[in-house]
Amino acid sequence: MIATTFNPLATARHLKAAGVEAEHAEAIAEGMREAADAAASADRVDLATKADLADFATKADIRWILTILGFQSAFILAIAAKLFGVV
Repeated sequence: MIATTFNPLATARHLKAAGVEAEHAEAIAEGMREAADAAASADRVDLATKADLADFATKADIRWILTILGFQSAFILAIAAKLFGVV
């Protein structure tokens, strides 16, 4: 994990220079600092492992599911058309 430094004072100054009111700029910068601190102190246990990622569907799995859904939709539409006399 890469450690970065967040400077809320510089951020507030940039926001003020862009026309944001001082009170809002400081609140935004403080919120960003808190988020950066929380991200920096996140426990590595919360990160996904390769084993976790292996449990997710692959692109091939998703394509297969979409193909099956497409066939099922066409079949259902054909039955509905036949039942309601559209065909």
